[in-house]
Formats: sequence, structure tokens, C-alpha cells
Amino acid sequence: MSTDQFAITTPDPQRPALFAVPVLDQDELFSSVAKPSRREELTLTLKVLGRIHAARDSRDFVAVTDEIAAGYRHRKGFSGPSLRRKYYAYRDASWDWRALVKNYKTPSAQPTEFVEFLKGIIETNPRSAAAAINVLLNEIWPSGAHVPGYGTWQNWFAQTHPLQPIPKHFPRVYPDGWTPGNLRSRYAPTKAQRAVFSQGFHAAHRYLPVVKRDPSSLRPMEWIVFDDFELDTQVVHPGDPERKIKPGVYYVAGIMAMCVGSRKKLAWEIGTRFDRTETQPNGTVKKIRSNLRASDMQALLYQMFSEHGLPDYQVTLICENATAAISPELELMLTTAFEGRIKVDRTAVIRHKTLANGFVEKGGAPWEKGWIESEFNYLWNQMAGQRGYKGSNERLNAPGHLAEARKYALKFCSQGDRPKDLNLPPEIISELRLPFPSPTELETTFDFVVARSETRTKHRIQGFDKITEFMWPRNLPAPEGIDPHGLNSFRALALIEPADRTQLIAKPRNESPLERWERLCLDHPRQSLSHNVLSILLLTPKRATYKNSAASFTHQDEGYSYLDDDGILLGIPEGTKVLLYIDFTKPQTCLATKENGDPLGALRMLGGSTRGVDITDTAAMDEARDRRRKIVQRTMDEVAARHLDENAELATNKKHNAKIVADYRAATAPMPAAERIVAAVGEANTREQARTETQRQIDKVDTHKLVSQRAAKLPVDASSSDADWV
Repeated sequence: MSTDQFAITTPDPQRPALFAVPVLDQDELFSSVAKPSRREELTLTLKVLGRIHAARDSRDFVAVTDEIAAGYRHRKGFSGPSLRRKYYAYRDASWDWRALVKNYKTPSAQPTEFVEFLKGIIETNPRSAAAAINVLLNEIWPSGAHVPGYGTWQNWFAQTHPLQPIPKHFPRVYPDGWTPGNLRSRYAPTKAQRAVFSQGFHAAHRYLPVVKRDPSSLRPMEWIVFDDFELDTQVVHPGDPERKIKPGVYYVAGIMAMCVGSRKKLAWEIGTRFDRTETQPNGTVKKIRSNLRASDMQALLYQMFSEHGLPDYQVTLICENATAAISPELELMLTTAFEGRIKVDRTAVIRHKTLANGFVEKGGAPWEKGWIESEFNYLWNQMAGQRGYKGSNERLNAPGHLAEARKYALKFCSQGDRPKDLNLPPEIISELRLPFPSPTELETTFDFVVARSETRTKHRIQGFDKITEFMWPRNLPAPEGIDPHGLNSFRALALIEPADRTQLIAKPRNESPLERWERLCLDHPRQSLSHNVLSILLLTPKRATYKNSAASFTHQDEGYSYLDDDGILLGIPEGTKVLLYIDFTKPQTCLATKENGDPLGALRMLGGSTRGVDITDTAAMDEARDRRRKIVQRTMDEVAARHLDENAELATNKKHNAKIVADYRAATAPMPAAERIVAAVGEANTREQARTETQRQIDKVDTHKLVSQRAAKLPVDASSSDADWV
């Protein structure tokens, strides 16, 4: 072993031979030898070398080492020649244990700030660590830039060579330890750090510790994981004019729910994925990808709970924020409607600021639901022989004939005005024999593969029990009524004669997912849910705002408003959030509840459509007016109730005025109509003349004279009395 890295190369007589790592060097040992197995090997090596050292003078040294090595022939590196080589290296290094460590690296002599600076350069270089170090050695340092821990090369040169003048040009000198190999091997970032910066947290996951989770204590349906997937197979769809699906070759996507504790597939849905164009309410045309959406999650929950019921302990639904997502409204509905028996847990979303300029990486954590990902791998392997197999990546592992097969199939699905378009109806396309399966064929195959996956025993699923089966020897006939392929129950064994039991061959195997599901269900029965409870899962929950006597929200860029003409939301403040349950195939009516699940009642749209009331429908217009009139009257009554005193005074004034008018009419009733008009005009002229005469008298008053007389306390003329001011 090379020892040229040590300053002392000859034995030091003053240093005693210590065949163990000193206590003061334990920290250095743990930092330089990371693997525990390497530390154990070093400890054993020192112990063996101590035995060799103690017996070195008693007999031939070679014979001594060979005799000691014979007891360790099962270990690598403990042969006679290896032990002699290690002994000499240890002795020549003055009994320094570092000489026995392969590729030992002394503690870092570089400043901490420089090490961090170098790691930052390597992380930001998109090529490699060697390229980043070349930038440091050939660009940054020669340019005179400041390097943390060293300063500029001029400052460093003046400190390390105080007797020499500072050169005008860079003399190609570097600090100790700045060789490319040393910097790359000792100071480069770890693989995890480089992966985090260059590729993101998802890529760095393979270099970081993994938490091993044991699901063996889970009960049936205690943890249910959801995930969406895309099959590695394409299908030919005959088309559906009602759903605006054109015939063609499409991808297939799906969503699945699985019990984590037993790997039982509780429910699943698959469907074709296609693109279509739709005209939006504002007149624009939008391209829409039709796939399994969040609403399909509700149908999946309905299927799962209707078939398997609900246990009496809390159920945790593990989902993500993609297709297999549970919306916040649906989560609120599950929490309130089932009184906390259902809990939603979303897989972690990573939001680490990894770049220097603060950009944020957003991504999921698929390892949080690795149970269902591993199940997908088995399913796809079983379906690899299907017609229309496209592979997980069409560019890398698709069959070579896939493009031609797709072109051939699309020829029969062509629709249009071109001469080569066949325009075959769906029922004819479904009878063709094409290189792609139909949706029905694929669903049948998928159901079969799922059922097969639940009966497999060759797996490495953690937490499953071992089952011992007793097999009959192949060369012996099995007794009548006994299954020769496997006996795994005490009842089956009891039917065998004691003399024949000695012929059985024990064969252990893993428990299948279906066997584990059935075994756990015996100890944990579930409660079936009524149709009324299950029906709420088919309604889409939406959070709405109560404002202006209506609960309103927006869904898929379309506004929905439900009028509260029956007053079921009275007493709720304006702007309060309520929860509405809606069937969007018939959205005219919805069920309203508080956010805590307390029911309120049913609300209806005004006119039965988001577009409003049909102007040509007289009955609908009359109904809408009546419903609005109820709200108007209710609003007026509420306002009037807050102003009873003002209303009472107004009623008294109206009664007084009505009496005066009635008396006047009674007094003028005997007069002909013409005289009443003339009398009313005359009285009006008389009143106008009186007002004119009064104004004329006021104008005659000399106000300046009146003011000066009063100021001098002179007698006032009778012509300017106070009566003239009235």
C-alpha cells in the first residue's frame, strides 16, 4: 500500500505500536471511512496485525503470517501476502492507521468559503465538474477576480511570496491542492446536490435515503391509493355521433383505486382519450382533450363504496393533484357527509427553491404511492401481447410496424368528402378485423389481467404472510376427492389418511392479494351503505357564494346561479360560502348545505338553464317573473320592517291629507264643474295678487334709512314700521 501521502516514511522509535484507532482519531475515522463495513474491516485488520507483531520474533515471519491467515481464509484481503504487506505499510507509517485505508484522504486544507464557492460553480455548469474546474483555473483565477477564501491572485501571491515583486501578468501559479483531480474528487458536490440543481428534486430522489414503510398492520380499506394511468395499448373506436367522437385510433387512459394493505383492486375505470372542438358560450372554438376527469373520481368512489361498503374505522384516501384528484369541494363533502370517517391525504408536492435566481420547482412525489406503481408494472407486462401494443414510449420501444398498422386502421375510419374516405358507420367499423382491439375487447382483457394479478403468489410485496401448501408427489396418484395441486387448510389435511400424510411435500409460498383481502375481511367486516347515502357521491359538490338572493359559482368557464326564492338561505350573511350538490347532466336543481354539512334545502335556476329564460316560452317567463316578484316583495317587507315609525307617520299624513281633500270635494260638490274650475283659478289668482302686493310694500322700505335711524335711536316713521317686515 502506498504511503507517500504521509510525512513520516520510516518507523518512529518514540511512537509506540498501537494496533487500534486512537480515541482522539475516532471523529476522523468516521469522516474518512463512511461505510461501517470498512470500519469493521479496519478494526479486524489492526487486531490481526497485533497478533502478527506479538509473534514476529518467535519463529519465521512468513510462517507466522501464513498460520494466522489460515484462520481468516473466508475473508477477502487476509491472505498471508496481504497481511505481510499491510504489516510493513503500517510499520513504515509509524503505526499510523491511515496507511491501512485505501485512498485515504486527509482532512480538507481548503477554506470553507472556497469549498462552497467551488461547489456553486460546479452546480451551475451544465456540462461537467471538470469543465467547471477548468473555468476556475483558466478564467476566474487568472482574470484577477475575487475568489472567496483566497482573494485575487495578486493578493495571494503577495502573501505567499513576500520577497518577490507581484508580476504584471498572471504567472500561472495556484494555491496548494488546486489540481483538477484533487478539486474534483474531494470538493465536488454530491450526486444528490448536483441532481437537485440540474434536474430537480425528482431526479435526486435516487441518491437520497428512502423511508421503508411497512403496510402489514393496515386493515382492509384503511388506506386506499388512487392513481391515473395510460395503457400501453391503443384501440380503434368506431365512433359515437351523440358524443361527437369520430372513428379513429385512440390512446386509452384509466384511473384505479387499490387497498394498500391487501393490494386488492377496489375499483377502476378505463376509457379512450381523444380531442374534439367545442364552441364556447362566448363564440370561440376551443380544442378539448376528452379524458377521464375529476368527475370520474366520484363515479369511482360510488363504485368502490357500493361494492365494498365502509368500515367502522377511518378510511384514508391517498390521491394526487392530477386526473386522479379529489377536488377541495369533494373532500369537504366526504368529510362532512360521512362525519369524519373518510379522510383525504394528498401526495407531497415539492416546492423547493433550487436555483440561485429563486425559480421554484413544482413536481409530485410518485414514491409516496409506490404500491400502485409497482402493480401497474405487473399489469402492463401481462398485457404486452395485446394487439395494438404501443409501448410505454412510442419513440423508444414501440413495435416497428406500429406506424403502418395505424395508417392501415385509419383508412377504414376515414370520414369526409374526399374520394378515399370510406365514411363507414360505427356498426360496420366494429365488425372489421383491424390490428387494434376495440374498447370492449380491451376492457375485457383488462378485467381479466386485474383478476389474475390478485391471485398471484410470486411477488415481493412487503407485509404479506407465508402459506405452506402440501403437494402430492407427481409419481403418486392422489386420493379421491383431494386436490393434488395444493392443500393449505387443516380441513383438507384432516381428510387424508395418516399413512398418506407422510407422502406430502411441503412447499411454502407467498400469500396472494385476494387471500389476504379475504383473511383480513373476516376480522374487520364492513357496513354496506344505503342508496340515499351513495347517491350523494354521484352529485358534484361545488362551493358557491351566497349573494343577491342567489348562490352562484363558475364551472368550466360557465356561470351557474341558483335563486333562493323560497328563502332557505335567509339568515346567512351576504358573501357566505355554501356547498351545492349538482348533477351537471340535469343542473336545473341543486341541494344546498352549509360547509359543515348541515342541510339547507333545494335551490333552482331561474329559467332552468345557464343561458337564462327562453323568451318564447310564455309559461317559463311568467314563472320567472313570479319567482322574482317573491324576492322583491320579501326585500320590500324586510326594509319596511326596519322603518315602522316612519311608515306610521307617513300613514297618518296620508289620512290627514285624504280628509282635507274629501272635505273640499264635499263642499264643492253642489257646484257645476265649470264653476269649480273657475273658483279654483280665482282663488289661485287672489293668492298670487296678495303675494305681489306684499312684495311691493317690502320694496318701498328704505332699509338704509331704517338702519341709520335705529342706530341713532331716532323715532321711526310710521311708514317704516316693523309690520312692513313681516
